[in-house]
Amino acid sequence: MTDQAPEEQEWPTHCPACGTELTSAVIDMDKTNADRPELRPGEMVAVDYCPNPSCPAKQADPADPAGPAGPAGPA
Repeated sequence: MTDQAPEEQEWPTHCPACGTELTSAVIDMDKTNADRPELRPGEMVAVDYCPNPSCPAKQADPADPAGPAGPAGPA
């Protein structure tokens, strides 16, 4: 075992497709929850997404029925 610290992972701050600064949002994973502001661990997830509506990464791929953002759609 070594005494070296693990390398820190760089977190992207800009969209790799268009360069727009990413925006953060919190998504409720359990759709049966009432609409309330408190966060419960395991039920919510924080995501970074590109807010640019004309971002090339958001263009629909006809071969992918779920679209570019997956089954849940854009955030």
